[in-house]
Amino acid sequence: MKTLKVRYRSRFSAFLAALSAVLLMAIVPARAKIYFVSQSSGDDSSSGLSQEPGNGGGPWKTLAKASSVTLAAGDRVLLKCGDTWNEELTPKGNGTSSNPIIIAYYGKGPKPVIDRQDDKQDRVGIRLANQEGYKIVGLEFNRCMTGIYAEYSDNCPTKKYIWIEDCYFHDSLMYRHYEDYPKTKIGLGICFFSFERDKKIVLQDITIKNCVFRRLASGVWTNSPDNFNKGASFVYNFANMTFEDCLFEEGYQWQMGLRGVDGGLVKNCVSHDIGRGFRSFNGVAGAMFFRCKDWVFEDSEWGFVDIGLGSGDGEAFDFEGNCDNMIMRNCLFHDTDGPGFLLCCYASDGHPNKKIQMVNCVINGKSKRPIGLPRCAIVNTTDWTEATWTKCRFYLSPGEALMKVMDPEKEKSSKFVDCAAKNLSQACGSTNLAAKGQVTASSAVAGNEAAKAVDGNEGSAWKAEGATQQWLQVAFASPIAINEFRIKEDPSSSIVRYVIQYWDGRNAKWMSCFNGRGIGRDFVAPIVSRTTQKIRLMVVQTTHGNPGITEFGVYNDPVGSPFNDPTGAAATGVVGK
Repeated sequence: MKTLKVRYRSRFSAFLAALSAVLLMAIVPARAKIYFVSQSSGDDSSSGLSQEPGNGGGPWKTLAKASSVTLAAGDRVLLKCGDTWNEELTPKGNGTSSNPIIIAYYGKGPKPVIDRQDDKQDRVGIRLANQEGYKIVGLEFNRCMTGIYAEYSDNCPTKKYIWIEDCYFHDSLMYRHYEDYPKTKIGLGICFFSFERDKKIVLQDITIKNCVFRRLASGVWTNSPDNFNKGASFVYNFANMTFEDCLFEEGYQWQMGLRGVDGGLVKNCVSHDIGRGFRSFNGVAGAMFFRCKDWVFEDSEWGFVDIGLGSGDGEAFDFEGNCDNMIMRNCLFHDTDGPGFLLCCYASDGHPNKKIQMVNCVINGKSKRPIGLPRCAIVNTTDWTEATWTKCRFYLSPGEALMKVMDPEKEKSSKFVDCAAKNLSQACGSTNLAAKGQVTASSAVAGNEAAKAVDGNEGSAWKAEGATQQWLQVAFASPIAINEFRIKEDPSSSIVRYVIQYWDGRNAKWMSCFNGRGIGRDFVAPIVSRTTQKIRLMVVQTTHGNPGITEFGVYNDPVGSPFNDPTGAAATGVVGK
């Protein structure tokens, strides 16, 4: 597969990124210092206080030099765009949440890169120790064992504020048994590690925003020495953690592997294509939360989770145990080898999950080849788990049940309220709304115009003139509700990565509603219902040639059979039809 290097943004987001770069240079607190570092043109004997050499000024050359000064609140270390370092940056000093130390970039061109060249060696990009008040913006981390590693000692006073934005972490796939982590390392984008064993917060106010994590063993971890200690329940060492507008893909194991975090938010994030070609010793999931409480998940997606070479689990999402008061709204879980969702207890912690609230979520797991788990949309290891599914939609494949409880108890603590289930084979049965819209495309081969994709004739097709960054768009006269798509690919086409987007009129930008891997002859993609005036199929990658679509169907289909009951048994009648 070709290396995927493109992440799509709206023009508005690009404008904000450019504005942010200007502000990084323009708004500097009084007495703060700006240090410049350029591997290509710097000199460690210079002052580091100017971009250009002369009169003793000019940028430094190495990250070692930048690591030798003690930074104060408001100071900045800026790396030159287009330059690459095979070094570790270990900044000294602390900032504050209102006046952080900023590590970012200057100049024009590609992101500055910290490339450690061998992800099998214990090499870090940026390392922090008992530090706070840092904002890291616009950097790339390649082939680091861990891109950003921050650890906090036993009895460390509570530290505040780490902000990581617009960074790219990629190509660190080292994987091995990690019961004694951090002694035994694996490939991570970001890791926050606490040596504190008591119920004490060592770091709070963590933000990870607009970052890409690609081809990593795991994307982001919080961890402690009690990772595998079943007697360490209700121990939280981190607090107030936010993920927003992040993409995790082509990874091996949990792309969010979070333990011991009190309070957080996941918003507009996508985890896609996880576990393929890999064997895990303890399972694969799009995300795994364990010993966490008081989180909100909104408008996020977990899909195409693979058991690879024989890993267990293979679910989109896993509440592993001892997770309380977790609220998920408008989230999509789809195309998994295992169950769509796992509510686990016993495996890592004897305490069940409590007060799990699932609202207006969609599961289309498929459970194509589960290992050691029943074939169902939801696996609930015990009835002690408290989970309420409200106004959720479930799509079931032949032979797949809605929920299985592996250790049933007399007291049932899970329930379904105003939910609906239907056979996946019955999706997209109503009128194709795209036929009534205005259809356009980024490009088209003569005789294969955009309208050919919505004419109801599978013998005709839209074919683009280019291979990637091609799109097919349908615009409607007024906003309409959409909940399902059906896509049929031309036999000459080889799309392996695509995104279905809807137009967010309120914020004037495109938002993703489904991230796909392959299409083939016929693919059905249910989504969380969206009301919009425009829909776009964006082709990100093909294996060869240009994309072609014979049919692009857009639907607001009936939701299926409604049901309310504590076990989901009322939905089992749709299985196998």
